[in-house]
Amino acid sequence: MSKNNEYRQFLPDDESDHKPIIMEVPADSKPPYQPERIPSGYDPMSEIYLRGRAFRGLAEGRIPWWVIISGWIIFGGFALVVLSAAVTSASFVALPFLAIAAIPLLVLWRGTVAKRSIEKRKRRRR
Repeated sequence: MSKNNEYRQFLPDDESDHKPIIMEVPADSKPPYQPERIPSGYDPMSEIYLRGRAFRGLAEGRIPWWVIISGWIIFGGFALVVLSAAVTSASFVALPFLAIAAIPLLVLWRGTVAKRSIEKRKRRRR
């Protein structure tokens, strides 16, 4: 019996009429807006997605002017070189290359027009 008494002196009395301790854990709530996850870009499908996302942002005019101007310089210069090569070669082999070079130019054209329309709307609001 002495063992039992020594044990009880270190622990509180065990009373069965205590109320049980209840802890409420809230359910996981998702935030109302989850930002779009950006893929890594190391695998081919992620790279295609990232390029499409960049071109979509460019075509919608959501980028600064310096990006549009540098895009015109870089891609426009490349298209000009391809166009001059296609004209000087005078063969139909250069036409697919010309069509491929025209895709970024079309995206840049859409981006420039969209950016100018956004600027016009901002000026009208003022």
